[in-house]
Amino acid sequence: MKRGIIAVACLLCILAALLFLRPSLKDPGPATPARPPEPAAAAHDPAPAMAGRVTDPPVILPVTSEAARLNTAGQTAMDDIATLQVLLGEYRRHLGGNPVGDNDEITAALLGRNPKRLACLPATGGPFLDTGGRLIDRWGTPYFFHALSGSEMQIISAGQDRTLYTADDIRSGE
Repeated sequence: MKRGIIAVACLLCILAALLFLRPSLKDPGPATPARPPEPAAAAHDPAPAMAGRVTDPPVILPVTSEAARLNTAGQTAMDDIATLQVLLGEYRRHLGGNPVGDNDEITAALLGRNPKRLACLPATGGPFLDTGGRLIDRWGTPYFFHALSGSEMQIISAGQDRTLYTADDIRSGE
């Protein structure tokens, strides 16, 4: 009887020791280096959710041929604004809402710097972009974009006097 109790006690001690020491006896396998944290994106940068790598070229949508007519002879300022509305409509159709931000951020999104890497403007630019990467009207003044909702954007050209909020301003929806 004593031998049985001693045997059970020894067995319990061995089991306890194995359970206690088990994590240290276990081979952790090859160490895998921790991935560095992703850099935080700037608040205005539409790129954080991009499907492809940042170096992947954007997919050019057919609507870019419409964009090539911006600020060209034979078109009016209202034609240019109507064309911009078409481009924004294509953007909304593919991405579910308006691009956000100031003119340069909206222009960047239309050039393909958006989550789906879809371009509504030709990357080669044209008379519709200034050197700062902003969409400009036919007088060289950056457009003012005002999001009225997630699916409606007002576009304002400063007009020939190049000053916003004067009598010659040209607005979408008028």
